[in-house]
Amino acid sequence: MLIGNIISFAGACFTLLSAWSRDRKRIYLYQAAQCLLLAIANIFFASVSGVTTCALCAVRNGLLAYDRFTARHCAVFVVAVAALGLWVNNRGPVGLLPVVTTVIYTVGCFYARRSVPIKLNMIVNLVLWTAYDLLVGDFVSAAVDSVSAVTALVSIVRGPQGGT
Repeated sequence: MLIGNIISFAGACFTLLSAWSRDRKRIYLYQAAQCLLLAIANIFFASVSGVTTCALCAVRNGLLAYDRFTARHCAVFVVAVAALGLWVNNRGPVGLLPVVTTVIYTVGCFYARRSVPIKLNMIVNLVLWTAYDLLVGDFVSAAVDSVSAVTALVSIVRGPQGGT
């Protein structure tokens, strides 16, 4: 459990870097690193659904970073996340929130090509994850997701000058 939380914290650092960055490629590479670390952390939490969902998201974000995320990829990822999420859901309606959140984010990623729409998609994603985190009692993730959403908003407001 401790090892999983340490790895999750490292992933959270990449979430914050992604929220602060303005460069599309960096945003998605930071998110790919975050998802990869969370997939590894979920091994220690014995969460098969967490490992598979985060691994899929890492691949999706890698494709996005290098402009290789096509409509076909989007459809495959939406179907895979939805099917896996429904298949392994053991929390009823609350367990569907991560599935819906990931599907919305995946579709948003396909359409968002510039920094501000990407950040707005991230903010919606992080707010929905915060709600899920609170519903399941994961207060550390709720705090990190909340701070990351605010960081993304501040990054939008601060405009194009400076930063990464």
